[in-house]
Amino acid sequence: MKKTIIYPSIAILIVVLVFSFFYNGFSGIQSITIQQYDEPINDGKITTDKEKIKPITRILNRSNRVTGDYEMEYKYYYKIQLKYKDGQIEVLYVYENFRKNITLFVSDVRDNYKINNKQANELLDLLLN
Repeated sequence: MKKTIIYPSIAILIVVLVFSFFYNGFSGIQSITIQQYDEPINDGKITTDKEKIKPITRILNRSNRVTGDYEMEYKYYYKIQLKYKDGQIEVLYVYENFRKNITLFVSDVRDNYKINNKQANELLDLLLN
């Protein structure tokens, strides 16, 4: 009797911990706008295609959270605006080559995130093409 309660409880706990470890809260994205640093956001490229938003959300949710503020010596390369279904707007500033093989995403409303350049290139290709 105890085993039938303990094993499922442990399995549920493990699933919850793994989910919280790999989830950064990027969900419910309705549209994504990308622009280069010297363009106004209205001139950016807008993506509403769910088939493109899904892998972008997956990449962002698997990114590594970085705490702390950075003083950057150079301007961001891209500005990505995420518009959520509930009307909230979040802006991510993309700093390519932040460190060796690392791209940094600085959010205006939450933590900073870093991903490797391969994932960053995949994300940018989805948005720009």
